[in-house]
This record gives sequence, C-alpha cells and structure tokens, in this order.
Amino acid sequence: MRSMGSLLDTGLAEATPKRDPLPWIKQKAAEVTKQAEQHDAAHALTPRVRHLIDEAVELEIEQARNAGATGYIAHFLAQATLPHTDPKTNHFKRGTGKLSLSIVANPDYGVPYGGLPRLLLAWMCTEAVRTGSPDLSLGRSQAAFLQSLDLHNDGRYIARVRDQSLRLVHSMITVGGADGDALHVRNILIAEEAFVFWSSRDTVRRGAWESSITLSTDFFKRLISAPVPLKMEALRALIKSPLAMDIYTWLVYRMFTLNVGASKGGKRLVHVPWTGLMMQFGSGYANTPKGLANFKTNFRLRLNEALLFYPEARNHIEETKDCLILTPARLHIAATKRRG
Repeated sequence: MRSMGSLLDTGLAEATPKRDPLPWIKQKAAEVTKQAEQHDAAHALTPRVRHLIDEAVELEIEQARNAGATGYIAHFLAQATLPHTDPKTNHFKRGTGKLSLSIVANPDYGVPYGGLPRLLLAWMCTEAVRTGSPDLSLGRSQAAFLQSLDLHNDGRYIARVRDQSLRLVHSMITVGGADGDALHVRNILIAEEAFVFWSSRDTVRRGAWESSITLSTDFFKRLISAPVPLKMEALRALIKSPLAMDIYTWLVYRMFTLNVGASKGGKRLVHVPWTGLMMQFGSGYANTPKGLANFKTNFRLRLNEALLFYPEARNHIEETKDCLILTPARLHIAATKRRG
C-alpha cells in the first residue's frame, strides 16, 4: 500500500491544471466575493465575514503566480481534532467509527484547546516537513516568532500562547483506527523535548531566547510519511473559529483523497453523514435531534468561512437531510515537490 506521502506528488501532478495567473487573479477575486454574498444572502454580511473575504482575496492574489503549500499538518490531525473549548478534564476523545483521536494531558497543564494550539501544531508540522528534521527552532526572538504566525505580542496574549504551548508539548495523543472487528491503537507523544521561554516583558531581545522543540520520533515519522499540504495563511485568518480551522483542514484532506481515488478508478463521490460529522467536529452538542440541528447550523456557517479560502470546493459539496455529498474539486495546492 502506498502512503499518502508518496501519493501526494503523483496525485497533484496528475490532477492540477496549468493556468495563466494574470486573468485568474481578477476572476478569483470576483468569484470569492460573489459566492460569499450569494451564500449569505439571507442577511447582510457581518464585519467578520467581510474581513475574511478580504483576507481570502489577498491570499489568492499573493499566491496566484506561485501557488503551493505554505504549511503541512499530520494526516491524522486532519481527521480528528483538538477540543474547541477547555474540556476541564485531563482526557479528551473525538472521532468517528473508523478513526478516533484522544488526548491525555499532564494534569499540571491540562488539554490544549482552541485556535492557538492548532496553529502551533501546524507550525511544528510545517517546520518538520520543510527542514526534514524533528528539531525545531522557534527563531532568534520571541517577537519574531509571534510575528511569523501573525499573533499578538502583548503580555496578556503571550500568557495565552505560553499556556497553550505548554499544554501541547506535555500531551500524549492516542490514534485509534477500526477496520471491521480489528482495532489498531497508537500512542504518540508530541514532543520529546522542549525549551520554550515565554516572557511578557522582554519580547525582542535576540540571541538569548534560544527556544526549541524536538518532536518525538514516532510523531515525526508519522508526519513526514503522509503530510497534508495546506496554507498557513488560511489557518491564521480563521484562528478565531477553531471549527472553521478544522473544516478547512478536513476539506483540503478529503478533496485530495477524492482526487487521488478518482484518478485511480475509485469512487468519484463520498457521502459523509451529519451524525458522523458531529462525532468528528461537534463536541458539546446534545445527542438529540435538536443537538444535531444546532450542530448543522454552526457547521454551515463555519464551512462557508472555510470555503472563502478554498472556493474551488464550493460547487463540489451537496447537502441533503442526512449527509454531505462530496465530489472531487480542483486541488487546493498546486503541484509541488516536498523536500526529502
């Protein structure tokens, strides 16, 4: 069986069309705005959505000439995700019948949650794939690192980044996969070693910060064998909604696997039940018809936000009462070769 990592280069090369970037820039800017307005026609676009439209258009313009992955995430993190809010416990589990992800946290720190650890995890995965090494340097100064992730550099926000980074590097992830009656479980420590000194006062001093993280051998091997390519700019723009970040990552992953499957003679569509989506993304919703209805409403809103950064997928998602039907959309990431 070929890994997703090896399929990535082949699938992208086969499925990504060439295009002339100059007219495409103007066309894409108009399409993003028109599609968002059509799907939000029932009420005026909110300031948040208008801001996201601007972010999406700027990203498309910036990368139209040189489109490609600016980030990566481990494939199992694209399918099962961290909690959106503080679970107030040292153990959290989420997933579907086929794949589940649970997190066991150090009781002194707790489970990572929200948008920040998602962004930090994506940065870790991106640096590891980019450098081909599990040893990650956070740069020469705290201020420069925060700026690279478009994060605030004030004392109160730094305290949040410190809290979530400590939760993250002290966590153990358990990935479980079911195939019929068989169950495969893998425990993965995220970081083998970490030294991250967060200061709320001295944020710009260079040379003395020397912060670093070493990914565990298992996490690193599983990451580089099958990284999911995405755009870090999209995750940064969507950071206020962890659900939108998760949907964006999941959508990129599902569309890639659909394209590769279709190119190999496999299915050209997939039915994703709403109940499965709620298990995968919707912690905190009651397991009742009303709870499912509330989840659908929130999912639709955040899906529209994610689609601002992957507009090619919009016409490849059909909603029914029981499920979403996905068909292969044009790949989000242009044909590029990973290092290594």
